[in-house]
Amino acid sequence: MILKGLKRNAIKKSAEAYLKERETRSQNISNLKTLAVLIDATQPINIVSLLKLANELGVKSEELKVIGYKEDQKEKIIDDKDAAYYNDKSFGVNGAIKSKSLQDFVDKDFDVLINFYEKNSVELNYVAAASKAKFKVGFAEVDNRINDLIIGSTTNDANLFISELKKYLKILQII
Repeated sequence: MILKGLKRNAIKKSAEAYLKERETRSQNISNLKTLAVLIDATQPINIVSLLKLANELGVKSEELKVIGYKEDQKEKIIDDKDAAYYNDKSFGVNGAIKSKSLQDFVDKDFDVLINFYEKNSVELNYVAAASKAKFKVGFAEVDNRINDLIIGSTTNDANLFISELKKYLKILQII
C-alpha cells in the first residue's frame, strides 16, 4: 500500500513537470495525418466509433493509435488489434514508464491527441501530459493544463463530441 502511494506520488510529480515545461505547438500542424486517442478502458468505449471519428477527420485507420488505461492489476494486460493497454504495473516505483508500448505511444509525435476520458486519474493525466502530440483535446472535467482544446460534452455523447471536435479543428485550420 505504501509502495503504491509512493509510485502514484512519483507519477503525479512527473506529470506536473511535463505540464510546467509544456508549450502549445498547434501552429505546427499543416494538416491532420496522425491521431492518437487515450481512453479510460474501465469505461465502455466503442472502438468502432473512434475509427469513425478518425475517418471523419480524414485520418487513415492505420494512422490511428488507441491506448487505454485499465485499473485492474490482477488482470494481465494484453493488447488487441484495435488498441494497446497499460495499468499500474506499467510504471516503476520512481514513476518512470516500464511498458514498451506505452513508451512508444508517449514518444510518438502525433498531430492530435484526444484525451477521451472524464475521470481525473494520475495515470491517464501522466500519459496525456507526457505525450509529444502537437495538439491535445479533452474534456472539461480533466486538468485543463493538459489540453489545448476543451470540449464541453461527455464520453456518453460521442456524436456531439465528434461534431464539436470537427467544427473547432476546421476553425483552427487543422483539418
